[in-house]
Parts: sequence; structure tokens; C-alpha cells
Amino acid sequence: MNSPPSTKSKKANSGWHRRHDLPWLVIFVIPAFIIVVAVQFYPLAYSAFLSVQDWVLTESQVPKGFVGLDNFAKELSDHIFWRAVRNSIWITGGALILEMFLGVCLAYLTMGSSWRMRAIRTLLILPMVIAPVAAGTLWRILLNSRAGLVNHVLDMIGIKGPEWLATADGAIVSVIMLDTWQWTPFVLLVVGAAIASIPADLLEVAAIDGASRWKTFLHIELPLLMPLLLLTLVFRMLESLLSLDSIYSLTFGGPGYSTYTLTYYIYTLGLRSFNFGAAAASSWIFMLFASFSIGLVFWFQRKDW
Repeated sequence: MNSPPSTKSKKANSGWHRRHDLPWLVIFVIPAFIIVVAVQFYPLAYSAFLSVQDWVLTESQVPKGFVGLDNFAKELSDHIFWRAVRNSIWITGGALILEMFLGVCLAYLTMGSSWRMRAIRTLLILPMVIAPVAAGTLWRILLNSRAGLVNHVLDMIGIKGPEWLATADGAIVSVIMLDTWQWTPFVLLVVGAAIASIPADLLEVAAIDGASRWKTFLHIELPLLMPLLLLTLVFRMLESLLSLDSIYSLTFGGPGYSTYTLTYYIYTLGLRSFNFGAAAASSWIFMLFASFSIGLVFWFQRKDW
């Protein structure tokens, strides 16, 4: 009988394979890495350059000159900018709370491999595959205060429908409703997959020990789901903060500045007013704001659940 290879020979073979694969790693990985870094570095570097330049395209075809941090100071003193910050916090926070709560609830309600549950899950994820512009247009029709389906249904049950898109509060609620309707299915899919991966033995042991369904969820399933829930929260936070097309098609930032978010504010500065210096400065402020928010989530994730 052949004796099994020794640990020393295994390590020698492993080292030989690593040395043998190194040239191929260099050939295929390094160029891709350089391309990715270049593609990401150039726009960031150019936007940093623009953020300290005085450049309004309607006044000059080239930057007028270096202005230091003036663009940042002007943006931080602009009340419309701070209105956009507040709106972003309200919309993102409200949508995230609803999406995470509804997504987890729907994931548990639609557990199972029967054809009925599969059909229900398929129907529930349909909003996610609709283009945001189309979804915003659809909801603008539904929320029309005169001929919209939503107010028509409310009138049928004796409730006077509000002016959804004509008031500041109504417009904020409408944007949150749209975001929740479209992206709760994403949370449903992620959490549903995570629930299916929880070992059945743990749940059976908890049931044998007499734990209630709520205690099983709170002390066993939730700690196992928490890392993935926080990661999902990060993805949805980024997507919600960067949302532009749905707001543009639903409210056009109005009425007034009531649904101006940071991304919509930057869009109007750069592509409507053509103030590239101010738009670049606002973009960097937005990036710092988003990075700080995501950093808080990752700091929270380090907690031992």
C-alpha cells in the first residue's frame, strides 16, 4: 500500500503551486487592478480639482481660477443645501425603517417551498424589477389628487384623500412610499435566503426546550441574521441616498424645495445651473456624509450580538 503523503511534502507542493501561479496572477490581476484604480481615481481627482475652482459653464468654457474652500463655504451656508440634507435624512430614514421591518415580516410570512409561497414571492418582487423612472411616473399617476386611484379608493371608504404631491409633507410621504414599495422586495429576498440557511437543528432544540416562537426568533434567529441585516441596511442606505431618477419622475424636487435631496440638489447645481465648482464641492460633502453614515453602521456591526 502507498503511504499517504507527509505534511512536509504537502506544504512543499502547496508552495510550488503558489510560485507556479504567481506569474499568472500578475498577468491577469494586476492589469485589472490598475484599470479599476484608474477608472475610480480620475473622476475623484477631477472632481476634487473642480471643487476648488470657480467654474460656471454659462459664464466661461474653462475654470476661471483657484478659489480655495470658497465653494465649500458657500454650500455650507446655503439654506437650500441644508434643506436637502434634512430631506435626505427624513426620506432615507423613513424608507429604511419601513423596508427593513416589512421585508423581515414578509420573509417570515412567505417561508416555504410550496408553489403558493413561490408564486407569492414572485409577485412581491415585481416592483423591484421596474425601472425607477417608470415607477415614479406610475406613482405620480396613482397619487394624482383629482383622478388618482389612491384617492379614489380612499373616497370609496369615506376618507378624503390628501393633496399628495401638492404639499411638502405629502410629497415627502409619497417619496417614502415609492421607495418602500419598490425596494422592500430586496430586503425580502436577502432575509428570506438568510432564514433558509439557519440550521433546523437549532430551531428544533429550542422548541424541545420549550422556547416560544418569539423567544426563538429573538435569541437564536435574530443574532444569526443581524450581520446580514446590517449589510442589507448599508446597501439600502446607499441606494436611497443616491436616489435621483425616482424623485425626478415623481415630484421633480417639489413642491418648492420640499423633496430636494442631496443628489437632486447636486444634479440641479451641475446640470441645470451648470455651476460645476459648487456641484463638485457639494458632491464631496455628500460623500463625507454618506461615508460617516455607513461608518456608523459598520461600527454598530462590530457589536457582539
